[in-house]
Amino acid sequence: MLKRFEKYVSVLLIFLMFTNTTYHVFQVPNYLSNSQNIKFSYNSYPQDSATTLLWNYTTGGGINSISISSDGNYLVAGSDDKHTYLFNNSYSPSKKPMWNYTTGGEIIKVSISSELNYVISGSNDNKVYLFNTSYSTSKQPIWSYFMESNPSTLEISNDGNYIVAGNNEKVSFLKNSSSIPVWNHTTGEPIYSVAISDDGKYIVAGSGNDKVYLFYRTSNDSLWEFQADRAIKTVDISSDGYYIAAGSDNNELYLFNKFSKTPQLSYETEGNITSIAISSNGKYIVAGSTDNKTYVIDIINENLLWSYECGDIVSSVGISSNGRHVLIGSNDNKTYLFDISNNNPLWSYKAEDIITDVAISSSGNYLAVGSEDDQVYLFYWTATIEEEDDDDDDDINFPESTISLGNYSLIFMIISISLILILKKRKSFYINKNH
Repeated sequence: MLKRFEKYVSVLLIFLMFTNTTYHVFQVPNYLSNSQNIKFSYNSYPQDSATTLLWNYTTGGGINSISISSDGNYLVAGSDDKHTYLFNNSYSPSKKPMWNYTTGGEIIKVSISSELNYVISGSNDNKVYLFNTSYSTSKQPIWSYFMESNPSTLEISNDGNYIVAGNNEKVSFLKNSSSIPVWNHTTGEPIYSVAISDDGKYIVAGSGNDKVYLFYRTSNDSLWEFQADRAIKTVDISSDGYYIAAGSDNNELYLFNKFSKTPQLSYETEGNITSIAISSNGKYIVAGSTDNKTYVIDIINENLLWSYECGDIVSSVGISSNGRHVLIGSNDNKTYLFDISNNNPLWSYKAEDIITDVAISSSGNYLAVGSEDDQVYLFYWTATIEEEDDDDDDDINFPESTISLGNYSLIFMIISISLILILKKRKSFYINKNH
């Protein structure tokens, strides 16, 4: 019986040794060719990347505003040529819009929803227009709302049900079912920036009266108001409406939560804040400034992660929903893409004139750019597999899911020692029994 047990143990040990060897052999990717050696970096952070210009389209005037759907499938742009343009993301060397619509004035601001496929645009003809993104060669708006003065800013909720717009004296809140506002709130001073939570419940506005306003959608009475020292030129809100970010002309960046008008965090830059964005997960704030710098703030730890200086004023910033990638546009004619972990650009592109607006899809793969050169640009970013020289045959990084040889050896040793101890104990038992 003892000999039979020793036989089973020997078979088990041989099996473990074979398993340890073959596990690592079969973990080598099957597309490793003889002509090249690939260095795999599945979990490297940040990753090397390649960015492709999918297309660019020339309009009849400078691009004032650009917006992209969360999935990157649709892009809307507003131009000085009085047109609102809707594009899809498909590659085309001679790109044409799905449709465009001519208003009575320059398009100041555009916004696109993700779930119900709505587009809004604000024009210098004093109107806000609501469209559906379905294809049409001669697109007509669902409705238009006359604001009595030019809409300076607007946004649509992610579900497409709610719209907020501001002009030189008031904030208007509307549903997509009617051009009659649910409510108006008069400030008496220009509304420079508005933002709305994904579900349309919370609305934030920045005004020329130096105030930040937070509203709940059922009432034009503000939940709270914060008095700054100078005009609030840019605001944003997290997807769930919990965090509010604002930037002012007194060089201050502010972070609030929806329960208090007292800033949770303030940070002083060296110039006026021109653009601000908060990641959907509420972890990061990105702000652009007239000091030519972009600032990235860690909300959780309430500190500056990094800053980056461009060659001119930062005109626009964007951040992917997960907070991993930052896109900025500058008056130095360039747009830059960063990984959130550091201030070394992953990529940059130089247009023929200043960058007026940028937008980034939720995943961070699609990058939309508008410029004073009259062009709309769409880029596709992707992480790349890094190719190594042919003579560097030993440089292979396995995925983190692979159990290392050291760990397997340790497991093997533990099992082996345990089995040897069991053998000795059983042998001693049989010897004692025979005596």
